[in-house]
Amino acid sequence: MRRLPIFFLLDVSESMVGDNHRQMQQGLERLVKALRTDPHALETVHLSVIAFAGQTRTLTPLTELAMFYPPRLPIGAGTSLGAALEHLMNDIKRNVIKTTPERKGDWKPVVYLMTDGKPTDEIKDAIARWNSYFAKSVTLVAIGIGKHASLDVLKQISENVLHLDASTDADFRDFIDWVTMSVVAQSRSVSTTEKGVSLAKINPDILSLVNDISQANKVDEDFVILNGRCQKSRLPYLIKYERSAPNFENTNISMGGSQYYLTGVFALEQDYFDLSDTRCLTRTINTNELVGAPGCPHCGNPYGFAMCRCGQIMCIHGDGPATCPTCEQACNFGPGNGQGFDVSRGRG
Repeated sequence: MRRLPIFFLLDVSESMVGDNHRQMQQGLERLVKALRTDPHALETVHLSVIAFAGQTRTLTPLTELAMFYPPRLPIGAGTSLGAALEHLMNDIKRNVIKTTPERKGDWKPVVYLMTDGKPTDEIKDAIARWNSYFAKSVTLVAIGIGKHASLDVLKQISENVLHLDASTDADFRDFIDWVTMSVVAQSRSVSTTEKGVSLAKINPDILSLVNDISQANKVDEDFVILNGRCQKSRLPYLIKYERSAPNFENTNISMGGSQYYLTGVFALEQDYFDLSDTRCLTRTINTNELVGAPGCPHCGNPYGFAMCRCGQIMCIHGDGPATCPTCEQACNFGPGNGQGFDVSRGRG
């Protein structure tokens, strides 16, 4: 039986942490459950999941639908889209069976690329290689998630660029149902002579087709991502701030002149470092521009935003001695003087 290879190239960078990451994890599970009810998909569809942040990793190689189990999606620092494209192209070249005079190969592969930000690496060479050697033999559907996605970059690698504005869990479920219906349509109409891609009808309330680069939003620095480590477990966590202010009604938080507002703190596993860009972080932000400070999501320490002399963020219980989980040096924390200090920002 000829296979229909479907690749999911998923952005798991720091800016995805929170609702986007949770919804994408749940969406994979929903998609697989729905696809298994369609006999055409069961016969032909093979799925692969590739996650990218600062590094790229194949979480699941091409696997027949009946045997596919959605992997746990990690989180990493950076959005190396160029490296992710190179990884994808190498995977396709290595694993997709080509048609020869002696045998029929796989059907034309389909890639669903989902990202919410802009690349943090050089992508020119990867785009050139994709357009020269893969654009005609692979269907790429690129989905920009949220208002900060770099749609102009996506338009350079695909004619099928969509903008997803899913503000609720129900919206994201509708989007996953659209992906499911599109995969089913592709499984029913696969042909080596097809020029286009079979996509389900778009719900204009959550999805819009980006027809030209002039429609693509420019990316602003609307997020601040800080990474810290739990003093007790040594596991990482992310602190996420957003430029647009939350609803401060009935709270005692003063808006002041600050620009970024705490939206959450998220516990991570050790594999965060495996997918992170290892280049030195040089960009900083002053704490006076940040509103809100969380506790530690791992151990429950009330202060998750303390900085060691080595420049790394850690959690503490309060004033007094502590040991930095990054540099292992002893620290002694006391009341602040009210002045801000610079802290390294994540790559997002």
